[in-house]
This record gives sequence, C-alpha cells and structure tokens, in this order.
Amino acid sequence: MTETLSERLSEPQRETQRLQALRPRPAINLDNAFFFESLNERGELSIQQCGECEELRHPPVPMCPECNSIHWAPKVMAGSGIVHSYVVLYHPIVPPFEPGYIVAVIELEEGPRVVMNLEGVDRADVQIGMPVTITAERMDENLVLPVARPAGEKQ
Repeated sequence: MTETLSERLSEPQRETQRLQALRPRPAINLDNAFFFESLNERGELSIQQCGECEELRHPPVPMCPECNSIHWAPKVMAGSGIVHSYVVLYHPIVPPFEPGYIVAVIELEEGPRVVMNLEGVDRADVQIGMPVTITAERMDENLVLPVARPAGEKQ
C-alpha cells in the first residue's frame, strides 16, 4: 500500500506544513467581489439583492433568476441563521485543515443559504436547525471569510 505524504511526515513536520499552508483562495469575479470586500473591509456579510423585485440571492449571479433584472445592490445581513445542512470532512486531508472539520449550509435569517465552516461545536453536537451566529474572520493577511458558531457562544 502506498503511503501518503501526510503519513510519511513526522508530527512536527505535519504541524509545520499545516501552519504554513494557506486556505484555498476563492475565485473572485465582478459578480462576487462585493461579498469579499464587505467581509474584508467592514466585517459584514452582504448578499446580492435584486434592484427590481428585491429577491436576495446567493451565490451572486449577473441576472436575477426571478425577474431577469440585471440591476442589483449588496444588502448587509443580520449575521444569524440556522444550520440547514452540514458535512464533516475527514478525507482528503488538505493543509491547513484538520481532519473532522465541519462545513455547513447556513440558512440566513433573511432566507438565502451560504456555505461556510461551522466552528466552536463538537461534531456530535451539531444539529439541523441549530441557531448560529456568523462573523467575519481573518484567515490570513489577505483572506477574510464568514464563519458560523453556535448562537450564544463567546467569540
């Protein structure tokens, strides 16, 4: 059986590799740049809102799927929601992630759903419908992403 790189490295080497690895970069384009700028510059979670029918949509797209309008503006969300769905990832191990991290689909209070990491809760305690608070968290010097935590948990 072939060993993976992770299996061949000693524990200190694995830890060094994990700490040096950057999170994968999101693909930023004209449609979603506002989302990342809002997180980075103001610590706010903003969602695209149609300028005609006021439909909220995520992920951002150039045209409203409800009314076909190309007019839109970012709308700041309250920063709370519930766990709609989630998965616990063990494999493949990709630095800087540790095996067993939680990725969740969070249904925002306002309705849209956003995929993000769920932290501050044991995997066994995650429940569909669990209330969460969303904060903008700096991953490294160039990247800020939304992270969900159980509502009421101290940041």
